[in-house]
Amino acid sequence: MKSFLTALLLMAALTGVRAQENVPNGVPDDVYYLMPSFAQGMVYLRGQGPAQGKLNICAVDNTLRFIDDNGQELAAAANDNIVKVTIDTVTFIRHQDAFVRLHPVTDDAGIAVKREVRIIKDAKQGAYGGTSQTSSIREYGTLYTEGVAIELNTNRKYPYKVSEDFFVYKGDSILPPTKNNLKKLFPEKKDEVEAWFKTNRSFPGSIEEAGALLARWAQ
Repeated sequence: MKSFLTALLLMAALTGVRAQENVPNGVPDDVYYLMPSFAQGMVYLRGQGPAQGKLNICAVDNTLRFIDDNGQELAAAANDNIVKVTIDTVTFIRHQDAFVRLHPVTDDAGIAVKREVRIIKDAKQGAYGGTSQTSSIREYGTLYTEGVAIELNTNRKYPYKVSEDFFVYKGDSILPPTKNNLKKLFPEKKDEVEAWFKTNRSFPGSIEEAGALLARWAQ
């Protein structure tokens, strides 16, 4: 009975549409989705009560996905009505029309990561099986990496680009990690923020380093 009521609540709160495409063969689930697998979670909707179900988030089109009673994967049709999603122990919030993953440092502050995946279906094949894509790009405030997945049956390659944007959140504010924004978020630590940027050109490019730095300013 509990399972039926849970599924009914989710279907009443979210209008589901059939997912447009399956995961391309050879692309790992933890690349195509923001979580390694579908898991029980909670959806918090604007102006409505929370809904529970088996959830994941597609990193390609940034839609909430859920499994219905028939085991079919559906995509939520009204993602803009979603305020927050928790899947297992991970929290996502909506920001700039996308889901960002929260990495808490304190009770009300931490790192927020926006990850997007682009499947490059029209990549040109090189003479030795490579593609004409840059292998690694790093920019200020953004970390870009790229990989190639191979379909084992046909040996056909599926290149994809993964981009991750870092933000810093405190309370209800979520901002890019620029010097001025960090001073706004942590006004008591302006001198420390200024001193750090005098010797470092940009915010750290890893979650671990960024979290350690933020912990000093969030105290």
